[in-house]
Amino acid sequence: MRAPNLILGVGNLLLSDEGFGVHVVRELERRYRIPPEVEVVDGGCLGFSLPDYLRGRERVWVIDVVAAEALPGTIFTFRGKEVLSSFGALKPRTAHEATLVEALHFAEFAGVLPEDLTVFAAVPERLSPGLELSAPLQRALEEVLILLRSELAACGLGLEEKLCA
Repeated sequence: MRAPNLILGVGNLLLSDEGFGVHVVRELERRYRIPPEVEVVDGGCLGFSLPDYLRGRERVWVIDVVAAEALPGTIFTFRGKEVLSSFGALKPRTAHEATLVEALHFAEFAGVLPEDLTVFAAVPERLSPGLELSAPLQRALEEVLILLRSELAACGLGLEEKLCA
């Protein structure tokens, strides 16, 4: 039986800030005990495999980067159908970003896109080869962790800090 709640980080770790979503979920798992009602997934660059992870979920949070006219590290929040319209309308900067939008549209078409869907997307500073996040995205990572803790608490799903984080 799948957990009803999913936190999905997507991105390519080899392209610095493009790996933001994966860095967030890894840090989330490193710092906190995740309740059994929540599954945390490193979605990497799964593309059209992503809808399989959405099937049967009540709530889904996706963490990614987005091309937007804003300072690097700025976090945008998209909810519900706004994810497909507003997030999808932003000009893709990478093949991965377009794949996420297309995968979400495919999930909607297949009837597996949860109504309670939130995307936290940060504006990247660099998408060049590298394994580290830029300073603005390191700060954004901390902000997204706070947002996720708040969202989960609002659903009655608190995160307990690990003693040896």
